[in-house]
Amino acid sequence: MDQSTIAIIILVITMILVVIDRLPLAVTALFASVAMSIFGVQPLKDAYAYYGSKTVVFVGATMIICNGLFQTGAIQRLTHTLFGKLAKKSERGLVAAFSLFTGLITGFTTNSAIAATMVPVARSLAESSDGNVKAKHLLMPVGLMSTIGSPLSLSGSGAVALGAAMVIEAGTDMSYFHMAGIAIIMIVLGTLYFATIGYDIMKKSFDFEDPQFEASEEVSNHNIPRWKPVLTTLVFIIVIIGFITGTWDLAICSILGVLVLWATNAVNIKESLKTCNWNVIIVMAGVSSMANGLKVSGAGQVMADWIINLFGGETASVFVVMVALSIVGWFLSQFMSNTAANAIVVPMAISMAVALNINLLYFCAPIIIATSIAITTPLASPTTVIVMQGGFRFKDFVKVGVPLSIALLAVLFTLVPFFFAA
Repeated sequence: MDQSTIAIIILVITMILVVIDRLPLAVTALFASVAMSIFGVQPLKDAYAYYGSKTVVFVGATMIICNGLFQTGAIQRLTHTLFGKLAKKSERGLVAAFSLFTGLITGFTTNSAIAATMVPVARSLAESSDGNVKAKHLLMPVGLMSTIGSPLSLSGSGAVALGAAMVIEAGTDMSYFHMAGIAIIMIVLGTLYFATIGYDIMKKSFDFEDPQFEASEEVSNHNIPRWKPVLTTLVFIIVIIGFITGTWDLAICSILGVLVLWATNAVNIKESLKTCNWNVIIVMAGVSSMANGLKVSGAGQVMADWIINLFGGETASVFVVMVALSIVGWFLSQFMSNTAANAIVVPMAISMAVALNINLLYFCAPIIIATSIAITTPLASPTTVIVMQGGFRFKDFVKVGVPLSIALLAVLFTLVPFFFAA
């Protein structure tokens, strides 16, 4: 049996394990990377080589910095300052402002962290609004906008980071804000939706009582020295400037930021390591190793040729292929995590882009964005699971998410040719 066949068999088994979801995604990713090496598809060292890659180091360090903003209370103080007065004036206006803030801040932090933080903020604002604001009308936008805004930067979510890691390992550069142009338009569209049609749908459909929360959910920042959130915010801003200017690569900039926070004890080392999403780190490294196995064995080329032939062979429309791959990723994300969906679809897209001799980003960037706007069920992202405590039912996500998701897909496919040339 040749190596390409073995690699395809490993990929199929990996996809089955991802779909049935009986094992943690990190375990499945480890299986894929180790299997590729044990069965001779790639050298043994390639099973673990990617744990020290620039992208994996960057994502891990950036998680620590972003989580520091929440641990020191910087984000919580900012949200109360921004929204405290608005909560007593207009619920619709607050929903719009909440949506815009969540979408934008997600791109500079991580989507699950911002969603978890905004839940107690929503509760606090609802309680202080004298009955003018319902927490449930704030929580749905938080759940959806925190995933819609994640492609704004490469650290916006684990799914985005994973997709970007595979593209970068394939030899195509991606800057920190490479998808920001489309992401900002998506965030604006989502904000307008929740300020108009989305708000009306929520008012009409959410016919249940406003959720009751445990008192312990509110994050207390009273005992945190004032200098800690100030320093953490300053470090965060400087690191972002470093990302933009390209003074050093992403990994070095983020490592320096972590070093400052740990050396000054602005962020506790043990706490920051606990809050770092190691599952994402393992999945990124494991899937990158699997993708390498597909590449070096020729399996990626075999699959790419087969799929391209389905679309007409050499005469295949790259736009049609891009739309099809993106819709597959979007659809899969409705029923599995968007991280898992990217792990399945992006390697195929890379192989097809190479076979068609086009820019990898023309296929891969839309897929990464499409899996981030899969918002018609609560299964795609940790953010939608987090806001389920608002009392939402499955049908609530369908009613609110379907119109917005369709509109976002239409805008995505319209914009891709302008932002990512084939």
